[in-house]
Amino acid sequence: MKKKLINKRNKKKIIQKKIIVIGISLTVISLIVYGGINSLKSSNGNFLLSPPRNFFMKATYLPTEGYAYTGQSTGTAKILNSGVGSRSGLGHNPTITLNQGNTVSIHLINEDSEKHSKHNLNIDEFDVHTKDLGYFQSQTVTFTANKTGTFNYYCSIHPEMTGKIIVKDHAK
Repeated sequence: MKKKLINKRNKKKIIQKKIIVIGISLTVISLIVYGGINSLKSSNGNFLLSPPRNFFMKATYLPTEGYAYTGQSTGTAKILNSGVGSRSGLGHNPTITLNQGNTVSIHLINEDSEKHSKHNLNIDEFDVHTKDLGYFQSQTVTFTANKTGTFNYYCSIHPEMTGKIIVKDHAK
């Protein structure tokens, strides 16, 4: 009788442990699925069906020109240089050209080693707004170019930091 009672208690403990393990497993799986679904959303609410194009941009202070964005392309987002004397692939307050429907990730880093000022990036038409980034902080924003036209991006802290995003109709 005592042996049966011990066996029942052991079975209850084993069942309780299995329930706990299953509960934890389901919670972890749910969090992974939730994160995966949210990672497929761009900042303007569109779902990403392909990898975004990457564009790396630095916010900095240039002693000869003042506050500026400088950009460098990975080859998947075309950049038009707007700065005088800029090197190929680099530009000050560069123009980014995309086709409608493209998804782009802009990776902004504050490299203002001269003034240590805060910087941000805003594109109102695509609901893109970074936080104010301190020196050497960075943030990535991803959005889908779902409208055609020419749009401004800017730093709300330094009004001279502006650039353009040109979104072309992909059917043309």
